Amino acid sequence: MNTQPEPASRPSTPLSTTGPLTVGALIAWALGHSDRAIRRHGEQAHDNLGWLRTRHAADEELARVDAEERDLEERLAAVRARRAELKPKKPTRDYDAAEVRAWAQAHNLSVPARGQLPAAVLDAWRARDTTEADR
Repeated sequence: MNTQPEPASRPSTPLSTTGPLTVGALIAWALGHSDRAIRRHGEQAHDNLGWLRTRHAADEELARVDAEERDLEERLAAVRARRAELKPKKPTRDYDAAEVRAWAQAHNLSVPARGQLPAAVLDAWRARDTTEADR
């Protein structure tokens, strides 16, 4: 598809090859040529170069977006790490609740089947080593 207007005059001879020929000059020469096949190739080259320019611009933008995404992911990881540092930690238990419940039931202490263990039961369980060692 030819999106450029045809040149006013068609060259009767090929372009001078005394210097390097730019792609734009070569396409302009082809689009203005009297030979229909050369014009068709010029139109195809023009269209293909337009497509390549569009694709190249998209690839460059994609590279910028990828870099920005990496930067954002790194920043997000740093923010999440900082949040984890600041977030209150759950207190660690020095006991297994199921083990304490079993011990308390074996020693006829009243203990709920679920929920928080009474402090008195925990104190007795923690003191069991010295109490049981004395027996």
